[in-house]
Amino acid sequence: MEEAAKKIVNEKQNFQRIILTKEEALKLFAYNPFKVQLVASKIPDGGKVTAYRNGDLIDLCTGPHVPNTGRVKAFKVLKNSSSYWLGKATNDSL
Repeated sequence: MEEAAKKIVNEKQNFQRIILTKEEALKLFAYNPFKVQLVASKIPDGGKVTAYRNGDLIDLCTGPHVPNTGRVKAFKVLKNSSSYWLGKATNDSL
């Protein structure tokens, strides 16, 4: 993972802010029930939501971000774990 991160940093990939309507976001993220639930429950009808694009990745985010990945000076994975959706043990593990 760290080698992949170094490659991305060296490529100085740009972050692009995208403003979507609620309807556009629901269509864009239709493949992901977690994101659909967030958009459907948190964004009012007629409202807007922000996402960011980095290469092929587009994800919900309020931002802001650094202008490009070249600004990242350090990346280290120390440990990882899963969590429950919305912090509830009765929900799916992410």
